[in-house]
Amino acid sequence: MTAESSEPIIALPPRAAKIGRRGHPWFYADDMEGLTLPKNALVRVHAPGGRDLGLGMTSARSKIALRLCGPWPGEGVPTPQEFLDQHLTRAIAQRAGLNGPTAGVRLVHSEADGIPGLVIDRYASVFVVQSTSAFVEAHLGLIAAWLVEHFTPSMVLMRGDLPVRKREGLPEEVRILAGEKVEEVEIEELGVRHTVRPFDGHKTGFYLDQRPARTRVHSLASGARVLDLFSYQGAFSLAALAGGAKEVLAVDQSQPALDRATAAADAQKLVGLTTMCGNAFDVVRDLRSSGKQYDIVVLDPPPFCKTRREVEGGKRGYRDLNRIAMRILAPGGHLITASCSYHLRPEVFEEVLRQASFDLPFRVFLEERLGAGTDHPAWIRLPESEYLKVRVLRRVD
Repeated sequence: MTAESSEPIIALPPRAAKIGRRGHPWFYADDMEGLTLPKNALVRVHAPGGRDLGLGMTSARSKIALRLCGPWPGEGVPTPQEFLDQHLTRAIAQRAGLNGPTAGVRLVHSEADGIPGLVIDRYASVFVVQSTSAFVEAHLGLIAAWLVEHFTPSMVLMRGDLPVRKREGLPEEVRILAGEKVEEVEIEELGVRHTVRPFDGHKTGFYLDQRPARTRVHSLASGARVLDLFSYQGAFSLAALAGGAKEVLAVDQSQPALDRATAAADAQKLVGLTTMCGNAFDVVRDLRSSGKQYDIVVLDPPPFCKTRREVEGGKRGYRDLNRIAMRILAPGGHLITASCSYHLRPEVFEEVLRQASFDLPFRVFLEERLGAGTDHPAWIRLPESEYLKVRVLRRVD
């Protein structure tokens, strides 16, 4: 596409083509010199020599000027409705085994499903949409109408309270796209019912991506003493109790979240939950000083490094916290430890864990590597999509 052309076909300039050859699907504005891209549009992308790279999505204000969406049959560019219909249909079909009437499931996972900037999470009859690209934002009406046509949602909510939206020139806002306001909705996982607050809950209301780790905790929990750090509303704690844990201590800085954990345990007659409101670093140090030991320690903190500049400080935080957590493991005990900082690569996270294990009077084995569930696919061409890293460690005396 030349500066004067209005055809929805662009040929990558040399700098962008070099990025394309490396396989990364994002192209920054600085790499697109000499081109005037159509504003917030679907385009056909050609490599030098005319090789077709499929569809791309442009953004007028973002530093990421072009995001690849994957192949499309023929040589033309579909209408937004045709594009969304095909990609949404395919994404839902790939999650058919998880998409039940009481499910909590991610139905669309942005680039991994070919729709950069779109996340759709289902909580039973409530659908929560996150939009972080200008093209998706411009077609939220089509997306909401598609969900209404194919499901019977009580509400379709747009959670746009994300700082990243500023980079796209989008306002931070929360608004209902379809249906009536629903403050709370109940989902079920591992036989446990969880209350989700779509308007103000963390992320879109619940940590759906940690389903595999909760399943692992459930399988290990029989007769165990469990410490759940950064517990939020106790999803790991409830999974442990449902799996037969003898006692669980849930620690979080939010008393309302802990109150929801207690209410959920009481409503389901899950006995053995104690909560503590406080800073996890301080609490775990006090527990170690008092000689406490646990058969399972769950460590699922917020991201300690949200930018590349914060990685070194984040590594120190993860190292210090994991070091203390390892020291309060009972013989044979398991540490389920996670990082959701995508700037902290998996190999770096494991190096941090190795450093945390230095000078221990026992060995620590890496028993299992987990990540987000299959409804959060990691696209190998986009390392940023493999943001969640979970390691299951075991103390061996």
